[in-house]
Amino acid sequence: MDLFSNKPLGQESYRGDKLKVARMAKGFSLEDIASAIGKTRQSISLYEKGMQPTEEALDAICALLSIERNFLFSQRAYPIEAEVCHFRSLRSRTQTMTKSVMARAEIFEEVVRSVEREIVFPDVLMPDVSAFNINNVNDIERAAELCRREWELGLGPISSMVNLVEKLGVVVTAIRGVDEKVDAFSVPHQRPFIIRNDAKKSVCRFRFDIAHELGHLVLHDGITTGDTITEGQANRFASAFLMPRASFSKEFPALRGRQFDWSKLVEFKLRWKVSLKAIIYRASSLGLITPEKARSGFLFLNTKGYTKEEPGDEQISAEKPTLLNRAIEVLPHREWLTILASIGVTEEIIHELFGIKHLGATKNPLRLVV
Repeated sequence: MDLFSNKPLGQESYRGDKLKVARMAKGFSLEDIASAIGKTRQSISLYEKGMQPTEEALDAICALLSIERNFLFSQRAYPIEAEVCHFRSLRSRTQTMTKSVMARAEIFEEVVRSVEREIVFPDVLMPDVSAFNINNVNDIERAAELCRREWELGLGPISSMVNLVEKLGVVVTAIRGVDEKVDAFSVPHQRPFIIRNDAKKSVCRFRFDIAHELGHLVLHDGITTGDTITEGQANRFASAFLMPRASFSKEFPALRGRQFDWSKLVEFKLRWKVSLKAIIYRASSLGLITPEKARSGFLFLNTKGYTKEEPGDEQISAEKPTLLNRAIEVLPHREWLTILASIGVTEEIIHELFGIKHLGATKNPLRLVV
């Protein structure tokens, strides 16, 4: 220890902004911290503005937030703000929710980058769509078709969206304990990643969310998103990517007279792993049914209470991210602990926030194949 400071030798000065990151990641208010460690709200606010806590307060804060002391004595390695993310602008989502998930994303990225220094991840494979006018719906269709061609997917159903994007070099994770109002979002950094809220259980919604975020990564490089226009573009891409117009138009179940054949639509849903609502929307956008018929279909689903869960959902297997988990498991446990210690976080907080846990050491082939 330095005789004139309570920071560890060789480390930077105390960083109040890192305390705020840790607090927001855990979802704690200033009052929560103050009450837990026996300080005032004003004291915690001053700590976050740069006033260094006492030794006793530092120990209490670190224990409460499941961090190591060096977390508070290092700069923010990869600051993340909502403006640089593909994050939907929802009135129902509060600033506190946004800051909390941004803080988690910041910690997650530091973990990913640290692991990537030890393990070679798949190359990022995003096609060049600059020749397309993304303000034109037909060009978005063409961009989705280009992606399928370049990634050699054919025109059939995609068996696993999460496995696909991970093969494209995108890291996927889920955040835990966050309000359902928070949707998936993506961070278009050198190693892009998608974070999804695990409070939403629908597999079809999960797949569409991943396709939506993939749309942002493909279409919106260097473009600020979150408005209705860019969200509509990402939705159109997701719809076209999951349900290519050529094969969708051939397979879409014919109406039974003037009515939907719901049993056939459920079979169609199980084959393509998309929601009934998404199927009806796609059919309408391709002119296979009238807008009035689509509205009647949406009304039927709402009347039946199928807004969050639909018939057939239970028959579609969940898709779970594996890229980062497998990379971590390649590392001996001691190396994983060394990585976490260098960041200043504990196994407990990483498991609590992201559900990531080292399952034991394995032999280390240094390249991860997905």
